[in-house]
Amino acid sequence: MAVKQILTVPNDFLRKKTEKVKTVDKNILNITKDLIDTIKVAKEPEGAGLAATQIGYSKRICAVRNFYRDPLNSNKIISEDIILINPKIISRSKETDIDWEGCLSVPNTYGKVERYEKIKVIAINSEGNEVKFRAAGFLARTIQHEIDHLDGILFTDRVIGKAITEEEFDNLNYES
Repeated sequence: MAVKQILTVPNDFLRKKTEKVKTVDKNILNITKDLIDTIKVAKEPEGAGLAATQIGYSKRICAVRNFYRDPLNSNKIISEDIILINPKIISRSKETDIDWEGCLSVPNTYGKVERYEKIKVIAINSEGNEVKFRAAGFLARTIQHEIDHLDGILFTDRVIGKAITEEEFDNLNYES
């Protein structure tokens, strides 16, 4: 449909809890297309996920990107865009992981956030069908980050320690 402007802090809309989608109709499908179109052009940094609130819609919809190595060229990373409508985490691992996160709505800011390593999710896809799946690692982190957006929570609310700038992040020694 269209590439939308991504809302950034301190926009109060980012703090609103979203409305559950009742029916996957043309309006909802247009929002899903806007999410995909917008995340595809997000570069510097590249987006791993995008919630409807980030582009001005108060609906429980997000897009997440599942990054993986191209089976035909192991040096190339490709991604699959996944739409989740009314996503809900129905189970989670006991194990957690603390890693760096950033956000298209919180530019020039990074911080360490604790997330569950593995989750099981139930949602509706863009065809209107219920889907259940397991996610681990970076995909699980991304889904948790996007569901937080749908609840009006920003990653900066969960940062352990202090947030840093993009310049500080780029200069980190990755052994730490």
